[in-house]
Amino acid sequence: MEKTAVQKLARVLRVLVIAVFACNILAFFFVPGMALTGSPNELMDELMKMTSYENPLEVPARLLIVFAMCWSPNVWAFSEKPYAAVIAGFLLLCGLCTAMILWQAKKVLDTILEGNPFQMQNAKALNRAAACCWVISGVALLRLIWWLWHDHSTAPFFTYNTLFIPAFLMAGLLFQVMSALFRQAAELKEDQDLTI
Repeated sequence: MEKTAVQKLARVLRVLVIAVFACNILAFFFVPGMALTGSPNELMDELMKMTSYENPLEVPARLLIVFAMCWSPNVWAFSEKPYAAVIAGFLLLCGLCTAMILWQAKKVLDTILEGNPFQMQNAKALNRAAACCWVISGVALLRLIWWLWHDHSTAPFFTYNTLFIPAFLMAGLLFQVMSALFRQAAELKEDQDLTI
């Protein structure tokens, strides 16, 4: 059977979503070290030494060294670097939530590829994506409040963190609307299937 234009687009979007999901998971493992190390130059030096044209076996070894540096126990010394620990925690939680949102998008795209998008599972997937958006928005608000208290300045209002709050709040609302539409369509489809 010939694929529709929507299914062709869904196939491309699915590939993109999986690629971004994989990049998100890969970046997730390096967040603490990038945010928390006292000397980011050490990490950058190790990363810059990874040149595959010298010895291809050195690249995985150096990547493991960087990974170990990112998750070493001294990285999480909150009393020494409270601001960096808050950033790392914020980015880790946001990374988990965005991975969950991307996975829910993949689930919805899978049902579109099957040719049966109006299912209750899509409504539930979009509800979970909305909840993740609201978690990101709430954590961004908490981080902004903490930052304002910590710095005693209005400078945090002019950062990307402040944009996270309304952007992810609105994204969550949009996912809720889409969830309600999918739920209504699934109920109508069930009713129609029962009457036939």
